[in-house]
Amino acid sequence: MNALFEISRSGMDVEWKRVELVAQNIANLGTSAADDAGVYRPLRLLTGSRAAAGFDTLLASGGAPALRGVEVLGVEAQAAQPRLVHEPGHPHADAAGMVRYPAVDHIGEVTTMMKAVRTYEANVAMLNAGRSMFLKALEIGNRA
Repeated sequence: MNALFEISRSGMDVEWKRVELVAQNIANLGTSAADDAGVYRPLRLLTGSRAAAGFDTLLASGGAPALRGVEVLGVEAQAAQPRLVHEPGHPHADAAGMVRYPAVDHIGEVTTMMKAVRTYEANVAMLNAGRSMFLKALEIGNRA
C-alpha cells in the first residue's frame, strides 16, 4: 500500500515542478536583452521512472525493475533562437533597431500547464481512492 502512495506523491511533486517552470517561462516572456547570450531560454523539465536501485532488487523482481513512481532528472534550457522585434527606441535595440526576446511559445506553455494540472489532479484522485480503500480494509478488519 505504501508504494501506491509513493507513486502518487512522486507524480504530484513532478507536476508541481513542471507548473513552476511553466510559470517561470511565461513570466519571462516579455524580458529583452541586448545580445543573444543574455536572452532568457525557456526551460523544460526532464523526468523519468524511478526504479528500485540495486542489483539484488533487480534479481528479486525477476529482471523487471520495481517502479517507485517518477522523478525529476533535470532541467534543460531550450536552444530556440530569440524572437527579434523591430523597436528602434528600445534601450536593448541593436544598430538595426532589433530587440531580442525569449522564444517562449505562450500557447504551448499554457497547454503544458493545463496538462500538468490535470495530471496533478489525477494523482490526487488516485491518492484519495487508495486512502479510502485502505480505510475500508481497516474497517472490515475491525469487524472480524
